[in-house]
Amino acid sequence: MIVFLEKVREKTIFSFFEPIVTEPLELMYIQAILMQEKITSYIVDDKFKLDKPKGAIPDLVILTGYNVAENLIISKAKAYKNKYPTVKIMVSGVHAQLNREVFRTEGIDYVYFSQSLETFRTFIKTAIDLEIDYEKEDNKDINNKDINNKDINNKDINNKYINNKDINNKDINNKEFKSNYFRKGVDIYDKLTDSWQLGQDDVLIKSENIFPDRLVFNDIKSQTRYIDKTQVALVKSSHGCPYSCSFCYCRLLNNGIYLKPDYKRLISEIKEIDSSYIWVIDDSFFIAREDALDFIVNAKNEYLNKSLIIYLRADFIVENEDLMSELKSWGIDEVIVGFESEDESMLSEYNKGQTANIYQKAVNILKKEAIELTALFIVDPAYEIKDFLRLYKYIKKLDLDLYTISIMTPLKGTLDYELRKHELIETDPRKFDFLHLVLKSKLPKWLFYTLFYLCHLRLIKSKRIRKMIRGNYEK
Repeated sequence: MIVFLEKVREKTIFSFFEPIVTEPLELMYIQAILMQEKITSYIVDDKFKLDKPKGAIPDLVILTGYNVAENLIISKAKAYKNKYPTVKIMVSGVHAQLNREVFRTEGIDYVYFSQSLETFRTFIKTAIDLEIDYEKEDNKDINNKDINNKDINNKDINNKYINNKDINNKDINNKEFKSNYFRKGVDIYDKLTDSWQLGQDDVLIKSENIFPDRLVFNDIKSQTRYIDKTQVALVKSSHGCPYSCSFCYCRLLNNGIYLKPDYKRLISEIKEIDSSYIWVIDDSFFIAREDALDFIVNAKNEYLNKSLIIYLRADFIVENEDLMSELKSWGIDEVIVGFESEDESMLSEYNKGQTANIYQKAVNILKKEAIELTALFIVDPAYEIKDFLRLYKYIKKLDLDLYTISIMTPLKGTLDYELRKHELIETDPRKFDFLHLVLKSKLPKWLFYTLFYLCHLRLIKSKRIRKMIRGNYEK
């Protein structure tokens, strides 16, 4: 069995500058499972010129990508089907997890929406392997009519009949097989009935002890970066987010159930990674003071000597000022903090759960401890000239060296998207990159964009941005 694992990347405005370049971590996790099951797989990623091996014909192709790549994923699936008529196509990833219905379309056979890698292992060991073998046998004798002589005894939630195929004489009435194959964490297309079987929710209740295979990362790490930091490896240690920000997509993953990091396990993983920086992509690395203390204890025990980029909330920084020096000494090199807005009413609307009056103190604490900061802001389509001016002055007042500004964008799969769907002026997934207006602006569009980009002017003076540009030029 041969599996292609492809990261589908849609070009955006950022593609020109490429301030952030990261490895396809989700595919590295999947590849780890496939390697354990002795299944041959190849990661395909145009970003790193990782191409399909010549002469290899895949039995299964797994496509993953961000929300902006939605249409490109679907077109890629069709292209694979045209090139390899018997190949099975699976779509997975965080966008598919909350938007399964989008990918239940022509050219796609499976939509995997579980966060569990063990569920994927079960699926790959039973359903896919067996079905691919079955269809290969079927293709050897297209006149074989017996495949349709099975009882149709199952219905999906739309009351379309599903043919329970006797795959390789597997007993489909076996409860364990039926549960694994038909019901857990994956939607399956049945071409005989032209219908989809909708899988049951598969919620993680504890983290799985699975590490990604980093062989590909070791080959491409010199190309990875976060702004001016190079050789940056991604690490994921938690699932979901316990906060309730209205715009947040990640808090809805895993059915809204948050699983905190196991810091001992995390540090063991980090120590084995050969890279200059580790970017922990959990939505918030520490939720409570006890989390930071747990991290410090384990970092000491393991003599952690790595530079970490993490996400933190401003209120955590302010409330735990006394810990920041020690966190710095045990590897916290940079924090990414969602400030969102200096406007209290906007923070309330976002259900942020903190006030802007702590932001200056958070910035001061980080500067004192020489912890670098990337501050994240959001501008609303309802902004007027005065709002942009206020934001620009606020950024100047905070004396931020590095910050990003996003345009408020309701993401498909969130309640915010459903509530504002009727207001959308764009439906093209490529426009949902936080750099385009997808909701009508109060200002004329040209003026909104002009002010939006003018708010980025301070970045010209950023030492880190200049370092990044010099690095690009030297290449």
